[in-house]
Amino acid sequence: MIIKKLTMYNFGVYAGENIFAFHGTKPIVLVGGMNGRGKTTFLEAVLLALYGSNSAAYRESRLKSYEQYLRNHVNQYCEDQRTFVELEFVMRRSESSREEYRIRREWNLFVEESGEVIQVEKNGEPNEFLTENWLLFVENILPSALSSFYFFNGEKIVKLAADHTSTQLKESIRSMLGITVLDVLKKDIDRSLRKNREKIKEKESLNKLEVLRQECEHDILQLEKIELQMEKVSNEIQEKQKQIEKLHRQFEIAGGEAVKKRETLICQKADLQSEILKNEEEVMDAVSGELPMVLVKNLVIDIKGLAEDEHNFFVMQEAMAQIGKLLSVFSENHAKEAEASKQFMDFIREQTLSEEVEAVFDLSDHARFQANTLLEVSFDQSKENVKKLLEQKKILNQRLDEVENYLSFDIDEKVCERIRKKIQEEEKRLSELKRTLFNLQQTKSLTNGLVSAKTAEFNHLGETYLKAAELYEDGERLIKYSHMAQRILREYIVRLQKRKTEVLGKTITECYKKLANKKNLIQEIEMNPRTLDLQYRDEHGNPITIEFMSAGEKQLMVISILWALAICSKKKLPVIIDTPLSRLDSLHRTSLVTTYFPQASEQTIILSTDSEIDHDCYELMKDSIGDEFTLKFDEESKSTTIEKGYFKKE
Repeated sequence: MIIKKLTMYNFGVYAGENIFAFHGTKPIVLVGGMNGRGKTTFLEAVLLALYGSNSAAYRESRLKSYEQYLRNHVNQYCEDQRTFVELEFVMRRSESSREEYRIRREWNLFVEESGEVIQVEKNGEPNEFLTENWLLFVENILPSALSSFYFFNGEKIVKLAADHTSTQLKESIRSMLGITVLDVLKKDIDRSLRKNREKIKEKESLNKLEVLRQECEHDILQLEKIELQMEKVSNEIQEKQKQIEKLHRQFEIAGGEAVKKRETLICQKADLQSEILKNEEEVMDAVSGELPMVLVKNLVIDIKGLAEDEHNFFVMQEAMAQIGKLLSVFSENHAKEAEASKQFMDFIREQTLSEEVEAVFDLSDHARFQANTLLEVSFDQSKENVKKLLEQKKILNQRLDEVENYLSFDIDEKVCERIRKKIQEEEKRLSELKRTLFNLQQTKSLTNGLVSAKTAEFNHLGETYLKAAELYEDGERLIKYSHMAQRILREYIVRLQKRKTEVLGKTITECYKKLANKKNLIQEIEMNPRTLDLQYRDEHGNPITIEFMSAGEKQLMVISILWALAICSKKKLPVIIDTPLSRLDSLHRTSLVTTYFPQASEQTIILSTDSEIDHDCYELMKDSIGDEFTLKFDEESKSTTIEKGYFKKE
């Protein structure tokens, strides 16, 4: 089944005629719109066109009448109060054979009753038989009980993920397995038994069977009550968790976190003050050394220069004395050169005396080395060290100001304490609810055991009774075969469920592994053939409870179940998903976008906001998108219109 066109006239937020025409050959159809723009209305229109008063959307609306539901979906801002939805789709019987259908439902607000008019066409021609028997036809194509596998809302997935004991999901699974038909047969047999049981009540064996049957029914009823209680307690736990989260936010707003941190902040303040005092002492140590001399650095440079000159003059004098001694020895051996040597010596002495420096500082070599170290190393190091100490002091003062500002907040500690006590009370109540849920789970297991034991005893007594009932009259014979039918039916249901749930469990496992990121967490998913409860096992075969899964993983599990149910139903039908990525993180979104959406069906219609299927998600699935639309809302007309393209920028 492929949807070719959906037409809505004055339906919900859509004023006038609005047409979705799907022409693409790729599997994904993307319909984008902000909240309140008509995405859910699109899904309701498809369900209404197909199922009318059997629509899941109408059943969930809890309105008193179908007529009221239709009236509520007439666009209130249009003068023309005539409304209709029209759906065109194609059914492929084989590769070369296809049939086209068009179903139209029309009604008028001015008519006291719904006045709904149905028109059905097949291959472009009006078909009276289909018009009169449309519900039978569509139930054969896609039973309404299975529609939730193909047309679903992301927010409902969130609720189903939070409630792993959902009876709604179990009923849908039973419907897919075909068990609901057998339930009807079982009720018919029970009704027949009640009519004929009075005839042979005096029979002792039958009385025992009757007592045992009543006990079984009582235990089954208790089991149902326990499941309802578990569902109720689960809902209370969710509400209590929301209340606690709200109280925590109130506690934070009232300054409760600041109260909790006050002692820590006081210690931090003392530490910061100690560090600032230490910093100031280090600065004082630094400025009490050579740092003040930086102010007269030029004077130190001059002193160093004069000291060097004094040293050089002293060295020259020493050299002259040594040269004079050597020339005396030289003259004794070279008399001819003695006069020239004397003149040379007089020249050097004259030059030296012209550069004579008065000894003022008379610094030692060590003192001159210290002066050089001051200029080249110590001054720069001292300045850098003090600069760092001052920057550190600035940071410490800023942190101290922040702590003091935080401590100066005007916090009503009484209010904080009252909220804190309320949180403790609610958390205590939450623990009690969880304990109650655990006890109910234990009671459920025990009751299941009792039901199994009594059922086995009932079957044994039934066989004994049937052996002794061969000569009973017609009524007794009817009861005999009715009990036989019940026993066979119960066994058949268990075997049927076991055979089909094995396949379904494997299919759910395959679907989940395609979607899940933690592929080593869950290696096998089994389904209990009696209770239809899911059991999760790790790679070693050990059971895993669903509480250890994150909210996103639980949602993926529910989507995997729906995907597997759709696969196991063996019906090639379109999938429509409203708000598909609700509350999922980026990894889980990527998994759905790249794995589930392209493979969910031959046609997957996704109704999404721009924050769910954003630019990144769009790029990941672009190669699989056949058609795309955007819902535009006009504030003046209070209505939505359709544009081609997905959130195109102006």
